[in-house]
Amino acid sequence: MTDADSNSACPCESGLPFSACCGVENKKAVNADIVAAVAENGVVSKRELTPQIQSAIASISGNPDLFPVRINFFDKKAWFVKMSPRWYRESVFLDPGRIKGTLVVEYDLARLEEVSKDIPWQPTSYIFHTAFCGSTLMSQALDALFNCLPLREPEVLGNALVYQRSQAATENKQVWLDGVLKLLSRRYAARQAVVVKTNDYANPLIMDVAKSEYQIPVLFMYTPLSDFLSGCLKANNRREWIAQRYSSVVKLVPQWLNIPADFSITEDAYGKMAAVYWSYNVALYLEAARDLSIRTRSLDFNSMLAKPAEAVAAAGKLFNLDPLNNVNVAEQIQQLFGVYSKNNKLTYSPEQRYNEINKLLKQHQGELDDAELLAQQLLGDRYPYNGLPQGLLDA
Repeated sequence: MTDADSNSACPCESGLPFSACCGVENKKAVNADIVAAVAENGVVSKRELTPQIQSAIASISGNPDLFPVRINFFDKKAWFVKMSPRWYRESVFLDPGRIKGTLVVEYDLARLEEVSKDIPWQPTSYIFHTAFCGSTLMSQALDALFNCLPLREPEVLGNALVYQRSQAATENKQVWLDGVLKLLSRRYAARQAVVVKTNDYANPLIMDVAKSEYQIPVLFMYTPLSDFLSGCLKANNRREWIAQRYSSVVKLVPQWLNIPADFSITEDAYGKMAAVYWSYNVALYLEAARDLSIRTRSLDFNSMLAKPAEAVAAAGKLFNLDPLNNVNVAEQIQQLFGVYSKNNKLTYSPEQRYNEINKLLKQHQGELDDAELLAQQLLGDRYPYNGLPQGLLDA
């Protein structure tokens, strides 16, 4: 489905023309004007609001027409974007720089806290991941075959994590994590279930989610370290990515990993950075999966590529999703698995991926050896030589 014509109604269902809403050139949610501000004493708008926008504000506790794109717990503000079922489906990711919707409504945190108390918990599942492991593809496949609302990489989980870790916040961290989980659980129809595909930044929340009173099913997607390393080394922007990820967790890893006495990583040792970040996330999953075998599963992307239909069906079963009627499963699987999940104009195949990985690893054999040795030291007897426990496709 393509973007709307400039003179047609905006697909976000704001009641505005596409050309005056989400179709404005170079406009994104992150730089859009705020059309309305909601405080405890009412709504203040900068212009006359359409009935659709008014309805979205009035029904925020009951449906996801307004999506929480960002929450600043320290400035006590939250920003929501007007969405629709189509815009959710077509948004590859939901962070404010890439979400399809661009019409922004601001909430005072005090008002949002009151709102969140009125949100009933709805069936929701979570996909956590290490990156470069097919989690976006899984989300798209579940959306194509099951009655679910896909939420891919909502930034607010990371916002909640920052708030939890901060020294400034003390009194209501758990209340707000619960509020965020409930905000993300809102759906459009009674039998529709939400499937949240997180950003990897949110992985430390896997334990909170898996152990939640809401009994949330969790799938952790990953690849072997060699595959992950190739994903980190394939381009300069990927090297920058892993350097940034490593920097974000390096102070946290001692509580999760066995740090060697001679541990040292130079600024260009991307392979070792990948080993640390991968091992850290594996350790988080292993802790979350302990004593939660019923609703916590892992999935190696290679297993998904080998048995795509079976993997998607197993995830649907884990998440208790209702299959859509009149859908050709084989056709949908073939279509989705034949293109890049983040750019469906580019063709893709498991063979293409395998060849690319092998080529990169041959070029970086020394870095691979160092990374694998370091990861084995970091994880010790927890190193997943034969894959992570509680595999989604295990008999």
